[in-house]
Amino acid sequence: MFVVNKIRFGKIDLLEIRNLDTNEYVTIIPDLGGSLHQICLSGRAALHPLLWAVKDAEELYSDGIAQYRGALLAPFADRIEKGRYVFEGVVYNLPCNEANSQNALHGFVNTKQFDALQAETNDQQASVTLCFEYNGALTGFPFPFNLTVRYVLTATGFSCHTWVQNKGSKNMPIGLGWHPYFRVREDLSQYQLKIPANAFFVIDEAYINTGIAATFDDAAKFLELEDHFFFNAYRLNQTNDSATTILRDKKALIDITVTSTGFPFLQLYGVAGKGFAIEPLTCIGNAFNNGIGLNVLAPGEFLETSFNVSVKDIDQ
Repeated sequence: MFVVNKIRFGKIDLLEIRNLDTNEYVTIIPDLGGSLHQICLSGRAALHPLLWAVKDAEELYSDGIAQYRGALLAPFADRIEKGRYVFEGVVYNLPCNEANSQNALHGFVNTKQFDALQAETNDQQASVTLCFEYNGALTGFPFPFNLTVRYVLTATGFSCHTWVQNKGSKNMPIGLGWHPYFRVREDLSQYQLKIPANAFFVIDEAYINTGIAATFDDAAKFLELEDHFFFNAYRLNQTNDSATTILRDKKALIDITVTSTGFPFLQLYGVAGKGFAIEPLTCIGNAFNNGIGLNVLAPGEFLETSFNVSVKDIDQ
């Protein structure tokens, strides 16, 4: 049986989707961009909180927001150099919100309040649907859009579906991403990573994506996590618009699988001994300038993406 609960968390509420039969659950923060707070799934007859989650509301505001833990990244992911871009012959300037450099970082919806549209429960699953309506007020992005996100928990795992619709009268550039940090321990030799990619894009010293692609030949291998705290975006080998990244925990004997659909790119970023971000992206960093993966929506058009997370036992 599945239920949806509201849980007080400091001055805000979390929405919890829970499987009462297994005690697996997902928690979401509607007031802060509909961000993912925790995904807890079972494997090896134990429950595994998968995300590097904030422990309380104080940590959420002091560290969680700044690190974009679990955030939906829109209307662009990663960085736009100096916040400046040209779209259809017009120059736009976004606020530069990155702490250590003058770049625009990860869009602007991660602190916006999302409204709850619907909660559904039955014996097979439960879901929560949230929505955010942007009116185009920011001069650096004067393109109105609606964002709808549906979070689903079933007996086989968690999935997240995202739709963005151009609500304006002009074409709109758009990039989407998600920023879940998967929890890792101090002993990084415990983990391996399998990246289903054929190339990665080189960044410069200011972490701006150059758009220069380099070949990636290790898609079939499990790589040691301690050697691969990358800051690069990877171009994925997709089948039917999907690809699966695997984070292997050799001590817990589980594989954490992240299958992304409609996300041709993936970015990886680690905070040593705490979390490892596996970020599905529709475009690479600075795509508003380099154009790699950039989507352009005509008035009324949608961009739809999804990703799911599951846990599988592995042999000893």
